[in-house]
Formats: sequence, C-alpha cells, structure tokens
Amino acid sequence: MSDYAHYKNSKVSVNNMEPLYNTQFSLTITPPPSINDWDIVLESITHVSGLETDKMPNVITQKFKGTDRSFAGGFVENTSIDLSIDFEVNMNDNGSAIVYKELRKWCDLVYDPLTGRYGLKKDYIGGPAILSAFNKRGVIYRQWKFPTIFPTTSLPAQEFNYDEDAIYKIEGFILKADYWEEIIL
Repeated sequence: MSDYAHYKNSKVSVNNMEPLYNTQFSLTITPPPSINDWDIVLESITHVSGLETDKMPNVITQKFKGTDRSFAGGFVENTSIDLSIDFEVNMNDNGSAIVYKELRKWCDLVYDPLTGRYGLKKDYIGGPAILSAFNKRGVIYRQWKFPTIFPTTSLPAQEFNYDEDAIYKIEGFILKADYWEEIIL
C-alpha cells in the first residue's frame, strides 16, 4: 500500500470543506455624526489588518540555582486594537477627493492642524465598527465588533511621481478600539 494521502483519507475532501479566502470580508464603520459622505469611504477600503485580538499576558521569569522558571504574568501589556485600513482615492464630479476629505474631517475632530484646536473624545469617537469574515456564500464564520473607535494617525502625505502609473492610496490609516467583542463560529 502506498504512503501517499488518498482522497478517502482526507477529512477535508470527504466532508467537502471549502477554503476560506482573505478577500471575503466586509467592514462597516459608523463615523461621528459630522462626517457625511461615508458610503464612498467604505466602498474604497482595500485592506484591513491589525486584528491582534489573541492577547496573552507577559511572561515572568524566576531563577532557581541557575535555571529559569517561567510563568504567565499578571497582566496583558496592550488591551486595545489598532485597525490598519488602506483605501483607494477617487474624485467625484465636483472635483472632490471624497475619501481623503472625509478621513481628514474625522482626523480634524481629534486635532485640527490649521487651527490648533483639540477635540474632546465625545466629539471624535465613532462606532460601532463591524468586521465580518465570510465564505463564498456570505456565511459569516468570524466577526469582530468594536463599539467605539477613533483615528490615531495623521493621513499620510500624498506623493507625486511622473515615472509611476499608480492610483492614489491612503495606506495604514489607524483606528483605535479600546475594546472589542469577537464571535467565532
């Protein structure tokens, strides 16, 4: 008998399991009330990362006669989430780069560099944000809910280059979530 895996030996094959694709997701974000053209912003999302929700406490080490003894520590160093989101930017018929404009309006609620005004958290907080991962039929298998979020990075400066045929993108826009709920089916 051969040592090669056979179709009947694979539970994935016999049970007709499907692979999950990283392209099958949706992210909805509710911005603060003063942000208007948000549907276009959500439609322009290309990439989401930063879902480090599997937190573990620090490791504490003791010494005993020259050897190490390791234990799970008493606290988790970072209990918040930094969602990193990438967008592609388009211009509407009125000559407005809506995605940049709306993200900038949200950032200005935190701190407006033109006036020096700082915002209060109650004014710049958004949410909820819901990220859903699903299969090809739209069945959700994992979901993250972030009740409150806000931007923590400034928008990256746009770069111009005659030698490159590239679309204007905003990459690495960070939204901070103090806590989250996760559903794993």
